[in-house]
Amino acid sequence: MKTKLILSAIIVLLSINCLQAQENEESSNQLFQLPENSSRWDFGLTFQALSGIRQIQHNAGSEKTDEAWIGLGVGLYADYKINKVWSLRAEAGVNTPVAIQPYVNFQSEFKFSKRWSFYAGAGAYFNTNADSLVNRDSRGQVILNPYVQLGLRYKMSKSWTMDLRYQQDLFARQRATNFNRFTKEGEMSTFSLGFNYRF
Repeated sequence: MKTKLILSAIIVLLSINCLQAQENEESSNQLFQLPENSSRWDFGLTFQALSGIRQIQHNAGSEKTDEAWIGLGVGLYADYKINKVWSLRAEAGVNTPVAIQPYVNFQSEFKFSKRWSFYAGAGAYFNTNADSLVNRDSRGQVILNPYVQLGLRYKMSKSWTMDLRYQQDLFARQRATNFNRFTKEGEMSTFSLGFNYRF
């Protein structure tokens, strides 16, 4: 009788232990699961205040100057939630660092706390005055100007998020001038403070 009682107690304890382990596993995996009643897609607007610096090289390299600039940007985005912590974003819009420049980019976002997330992405500006897609034309212009970006987002409310972003051009931009064949404009480094509004 005593042996049966001990065996029964051991079986009960093992069952409780297995149930607790299963609950812990489910709660840890819950972070990577999307709720059943949640939509995977979000759409919205993005607004940005831009600031940056670039180095300009004149007269075949004999003179260099640093140029600071400011601008604005506006765009549309579409977010796709992979799970509770990972999402993808496609963004398209217009920025005005020097001239009006349409852009498109794609981002991968990781949510590391309830309100904060980190993202990395890549995209391209479009120069509508250029004649060549990737080779410089007679004016030193190309249609595609690729860039990479890193950023942080802070969820302020259900509809609004704040966006801190650093963006770096991959190639220097060039232009032809009246005084020399080319003026080399260094890769643009862009810092932006933006806000996203979810529909």
